[in-house]
Amino acid sequence: MTPDEPVFRVRVEAATLDDLRSVVDELEPDVGCRGVARAEGDGFAIDVYLPGSKLATARSAAVTVLENQTETGLARQAEVGQGNRFAARGEVPRGLGRKE
Repeated sequence: MTPDEPVFRVRVEAATLDDLRSVVDELEPDVGCRGVARAEGDGFAIDVYLPGSKLATARSAAVTVLENQTETGLARQAEVGQGNRFAARGEVPRGLGRKE
């Protein structure tokens, strides 16, 4: 994987847990912090992260692209403001943290 390569969140599906395990072992994805297989329809599924280069080889398996995580991450980073929002004297902090 190259640093510029996009990462996709995908759902991998299989008829049995053994088949799902086999596909996941073959793809070697990043399972993130919620790498749990679940019963879905007539089989089982798991959501994983794959770089774009592995996505092409994964097309032979039952793989559904859910989201381009790279694009989503960049869009969310653009929402983050610059500077210190509390720098103006007399500004009261807001949010969920404890106010002291």
